[in-house]
Amino acid sequence: MTNRNRMITGAFLLIAFGISTTASADSLYERLGGTTVVSAVVADAVDKTKLPLAKELLSERICALTGGGCKIAAGKPIGTNAQPISSTEFSGLVEAMRESMRARDVPLAARNQLLEILAPMSRGPLTL
Repeated sequence: MTNRNRMITGAFLLIAFGISTTASADSLYERLGGTTVVSAVVADAVDKTKLPLAKELLSERICALTGGGCKIAAGKPIGTNAQPISSTEFSGLVEAMRESMRARDVPLAARNQLLEILAPMSRGPLTL
């Protein structure tokens, strides 16, 4: 298995099985703006890109990955259908999220940390 495949597999395992952490005042999730801002950023990005993604589930996954205390049920897909999302579509989603975070004055360091978490997922066709 190549390094690239290991990174993608690792990212998918994190998403598939979820991460359960306790939110703290200095968690990335809180620095992103918490539930209100993360949900709005996801909604903006999904609406702009018109990708078939379940906004609530994507918000929950970001919450789990950034220390917001969310726990995700294993195997719960983010997509509203079984179609894979291409790396180009994923890049568009991430760019739309960046624009929305900037518009909501999310600090640069927090934006960059989230993008660093999402980056491994961009390498190949994705079924979120």
